[in-house]
Amino acid sequence: MKNHQLLEIGNVLKKYNSFALFSHANADGDAFGSLLGLGMSLKLLGKEVSYFLPEPLPKGYAFLKDYDLINATRLNHNDVGILLDSSDIGRIDQLSAHFKSFDVTINIDHHVTNDYFATYNYADKDAPSTTCIILKLIEDAQLPINSDISNALYVGLLTDTGSFHYANTTKSAFLTATKLVKYGADPSSVAKKIFEEETLAHLKLIGIALRRMSLRNKIVFSYITYSDMKSLNASEEDAEGIINLVRKYKDADVAILFKEVDDKVIRVSLRSKRKNINVQDIAVLFNGGGHAAASGCTIHGDLHKAMEQLLSTAEIMIKDADKNK
Repeated sequence: MKNHQLLEIGNVLKKYNSFALFSHANADGDAFGSLLGLGMSLKLLGKEVSYFLPEPLPKGYAFLKDYDLINATRLNHNDVGILLDSSDIGRIDQLSAHFKSFDVTINIDHHVTNDYFATYNYADKDAPSTTCIILKLIEDAQLPINSDISNALYVGLLTDTGSFHYANTTKSAFLTATKLVKYGADPSSVAKKIFEEETLAHLKLIGIALRRMSLRNKIVFSYITYSDMKSLNASEEDAEGIINLVRKYKDADVAILFKEVDDKVIRVSLRSKRKNINVQDIAVLFNGGGHAAASGCTIHGDLHKAMEQLLSTAEIMIKDADKNK
């Protein structure tokens, strides 16, 4: 499958009157940013827009304009369905059946595993975030943009580049950031909302995860149990971002955090610290996905058995990477 031109997609956006926008489960900053950024631009164009995300919604992005409109309307049959920051339709869980019902669909994404499932597709694996693509779409198609849209798009860029220090922090990332500031984004206030307003449960989970950190053949890993979550009355969102502290260990090539967010439901976050180790290859083996440097998956079963299975897989991949240095 090939990409359509962004200008062609822009013409589709101008042609139709109502749009249903979707993004993936366990929504991150790029999901929220691309969803709300594009939606607000379409609304300024006079279009009818509905937003949909699989529940539960992380509250950390509630400061973004239109957040309170997500899942606020019924799943009516709009003219066009748009799926953002998702490599396949399965990423939106129970909403996938509704997305498939649209006669016209649009897929905009930056994952290398995107399977081009829509009527109109644009996937750029080199884009630092999906919000970078949305900004290019807005500029190419001359769609409206303001400070609220810019802040939403900046959130996606900031979080997907790990505050501009992951491997996807390219020249394009900085050029996009510069443009978004020009259009009204406020980097300081966005960074404060994202990184400096944490719950007590989140901070206590950090302590638990750091105490349990271990090193195994260049893999630094830790875990949080369902018992930990219950004792702190913590939500799944409270366990987000902790992997970024685990990955700081200087002698590790790969960082992994196992989070048992429900009974026998384990979310796994993987990070690579070497360019020739692609953690997406590990995640895919466990029905997950993501990017070369940052990926994730969900495993159902016993926590410690899941840890052993995934760690053993990671060890094999690191050995293979060492052979091909």
